[in-house]
Amino acid sequence: MLYFTRKMKKVLLVKNITREGPGLLENLLKEHHIESDVVDLDKGDQFPSPLEYDALFVFGGPDSANDETTKIKKERKIIQEALTANIPYLGICLGLQLLVKVSGGKVVKNHVKEIGFRDPNNDRFSVTLTETVDLTRR
Repeated sequence: MLYFTRKMKKVLLVKNITREGPGLLENLLKEHHIESDVVDLDKGDQFPSPLEYDALFVFGGPDSANDETTKIKKERKIIQEALTANIPYLGICLGLQLLVKVSGGKVVKNHVKEIGFRDPNNDRFSVTLTETVDLTRR
């Protein structure tokens, strides 16, 4: 659940690849009447200053936080700017890796390739519904 202590002006949503978007977060923002701008770095959109926003959400993509491409170096710099200004930040997938890297943490390559909902054999994971269990009674 997202909680904000004052009325939000606007949230910046950053897509690192066109197909990865805000998903359910978009519904939450609309439900709470929080405006947002979407930047699609995959399409060449420019990453605006995070200082113009009340929060920054950065989504996934095929890059690595360790990449030394112009795109990733600029993205890390702007994320650092947001953190320095104490702008609330939410990183999902690559967005979280970038947060770790910018914060001085170490991002290491997983020995098992993972892309979305596929296992190491490239089969889709599945969800099986089971009997409901009330964990509060244990």
